[in-house]
Amino acid sequence: MLQYPLAVKRFLYSAILFFVFTSTSYSQVEVDTSKFHLSGYKYKSASAIFDKQLNTYFFNYRIKYFLEKDNFFTGIKENFTSTITKTSEKNIKDEQYLSAIGEYKFSDIFRAGVLIDNTLYSDDRKTAINKASQINLSGYTKIKFNSNISLTPYLGLSKNKQISEDDSGLLYGAEGFIEQLSLNDFIINSSARFQNEDISPRKNALRVINTEINNQFDSQFSNKLLAGYSEQRKDFYFAADPTTSEEFGINNNIQSRTESNYLIQEKLNYISPDDNLLFDLLGRVYWRDIDRTTRFISLNNSNVNLDNKINEFRLEFAGNISFISEILQANLRASYTEREEKHEPKRIDGISDFSFNEKSIQEAQKNNFSQLSTVTFLGKINLTRKDLLITSVFHRKLRYDTQSEINFDDRDELLTIARIQYERKINAIFTAFINTEASLNKTVYIFKERSSNNNINRIIKLSGGGIFKTDRFESKNNAEVSANYTVYEFEELSPNFKSYSFRQLALRDSSQLHISRRMKLTGTGYLKFSEQGDFNWDDFKSRPIRYLSEAFCEIKLYYTYNMISLGAGIRYFNLSTYGYDNDSNKKLLSRYESIGPVSDITIALNSVSLSFYGWYEFIKTENAVNRNMANMNLKATIAF
Repeated sequence: MLQYPLAVKRFLYSAILFFVFTSTSYSQVEVDTSKFHLSGYKYKSASAIFDKQLNTYFFNYRIKYFLEKDNFFTGIKENFTSTITKTSEKNIKDEQYLSAIGEYKFSDIFRAGVLIDNTLYSDDRKTAINKASQINLSGYTKIKFNSNISLTPYLGLSKNKQISEDDSGLLYGAEGFIEQLSLNDFIINSSARFQNEDISPRKNALRVINTEINNQFDSQFSNKLLAGYSEQRKDFYFAADPTTSEEFGINNNIQSRTESNYLIQEKLNYISPDDNLLFDLLGRVYWRDIDRTTRFISLNNSNVNLDNKINEFRLEFAGNISFISEILQANLRASYTEREEKHEPKRIDGISDFSFNEKSIQEAQKNNFSQLSTVTFLGKINLTRKDLLITSVFHRKLRYDTQSEINFDDRDELLTIARIQYERKINAIFTAFINTEASLNKTVYIFKERSSNNNINRIIKLSGGGIFKTDRFESKNNAEVSANYTVYEFEELSPNFKSYSFRQLALRDSSQLHISRRMKLTGTGYLKFSEQGDFNWDDFKSRPIRYLSEAFCEIKLYYTYNMISLGAGIRYFNLSTYGYDNDSNKKLLSRYESIGPVSDITIALNSVSLSFYGWYEFIKTENAVNRNMANMNLKATIAF
């Protein structure tokens, strides 16, 4: 029998990738409560990346460094990104985060330190908030009452700038932690954070508390209860309209956004190594309130923009069961979620009943209720030592309802995806596989006003390939045929909706040959042939309207000496688009072809790593307009 811990690792490694894409995602409730924790600085590295693709230039550098001696610690970390896009107009966007901390340990009970953090955002496009910066300087103390309970109060100054408005004021708050506190059979972990920013005329605030209670009441059963609450208020400037500006004598108005999150979650786990079985059950209740308040509202505006409130409630149940043995590894997961969202305007003095009712109707259009059910299965069967069968099924059902009589977005959706893959190890140097995948997605709108959007999407894929590997030569290749059919149920009622098909043949290859200990030859490439056309499902006939031919190939010769790797070769890319006349004859519409040298350089010297990848294109198009273009990616990393 396979040892249980190893079996769990093997199964989870395979299952995680599948469930990342199929499990339900949830809004984040927890907010980082370790603002002054030193573990975020205890790493030494520096990296820089420069990437140029077409008309976009991207630059990023990161640095993290610390010094620790006796009772003193200091650390710094910075992340800066700049993106330049050259089109008809040049756009530059910069983002920076810098944080530095210094701390002295007076005793095991008491520590004190200083924290500086700076955030910068700049975008030369004319957006609502295209420039913003904030710098905070805080002094703090850490008080450790015992091995389980600690408190960190802090006080400082904050300077904040938004769209040419400068504000500054006090920043103060506290963080508290309870770690691995044992009470009878329960283990308690909790964190809390309270913070205020009084940067008049704006005020920002943060309140967070999270508590986790664990109970291992049996060698096989454990229970975890999680409760969380967070409230965050942010005040933003935005340009005031002319009427409001004249009435109140302001250039920029202020909007406050307060978001409150509540979470209660219960999870039961069962692990039985003897039976190779594990399962868990989860129940979660989550609700969120969002309140928007504008500081100055003019009733003289012809269209008064009222503030609003949003209430969201979510209830979820989920279960997961896994069986693991030498022959079979299987996992079944099911979940059910209900979600309700309500929008309502906030009434202000002086507004007429007619205007308020009109806004209420507009907000009510956003109200919705949904039910989501999912079932997922993943199985691996070791038929023999050389044969492996992998199966997976995912099914999802969504019911989406709206309460407003003028909202016709109510619909039902069904999605089913199934896959079967067979792998066989032919011999020591060759493994082959064949894979079949099919999906069905059906969308049905309830009301006639949108029923012309009702459609069924069917996708079928068949692929096969293998991996050939010897001491000197390795090749991975596969061929895939896919067909995508989207059929509208009532296309005869609307000329804007037409059923269509999309078929594609793709051939891919990646190979490398080790010529000697220092030299190797690599090649990657693919061919894609695609056809799109109008489609009649009843007769299963298609009338082609567009055809695409795409080819890519990159061949490089590498030479390696110690820690230096040099690669050079040629890169080719071709994309041709064809249309069809009334006689279904193909006619070239556009062609993009590029060819040029490519180079790849990597230098790894102890803690320093440098890599360069670039190519130069000689581009041809169907209208005989030729041009040249350089593309490159440069990355430097230092691990101290």
